[in-house]
Amino acid sequence: MKLLLAFSLLTAAISSGGESSLTTTYQPFFGLGYSRITIAPVICHDWYSHSGQATAIPLISAKNVPPTNNPKEAVEDVNIASRCKVYFYTNDIGDLRVPPEMTMDVASFVVPQGNAYPREEIIRACLECLRRCLPERLVDIPLSLKATDADKEWVSKITEEFNSHDRRKVFFSPEK
Repeated sequence: MKLLLAFSLLTAAISSGGESSLTTTYQPFFGLGYSRITIAPVICHDWYSHSGQATAIPLISAKNVPPTNNPKEAVEDVNIASRCKVYFYTNDIGDLRVPPEMTMDVASFVVPQGNAYPREEIIRACLECLRRCLPERLVDIPLSLKATDADKEWVSKITEEFNSHDRRKVFFSPEK
């Protein structure tokens, strides 16, 4: 009986284990040989792909240290969202009983030393990454903002502009 119970518990634990997958998000990059911010698709290992969350959205802020053939030189996180502490969250968009929500959290926003980009351009680039990976259910949902009093005024203006923008069209293009 004990053996059967142990086997049942082990089987349940194995079958309920998370299954990872690859997903694509977008991230804004510092430098990389360009004088402007670069926005690029990034393949991420998604450990919560079956969670009901729009997992590409929080991965916008994931640390990104690209593989290199010179590991002594290229060890820095190149993701602007990660380095500046710009985070995005959604609720469970798979639960149709709950209205979808998404939030941009800049309560810990910092501009790293040596940064050559205006803070407004950083936020706009992060929002363009968000726009590019929005699932259809979130395309028309307003973005809420979490910010400190020091940043709330200027970030609110950009957030309002993003909320009134047609998200099927480019919001920000760093190449221009």
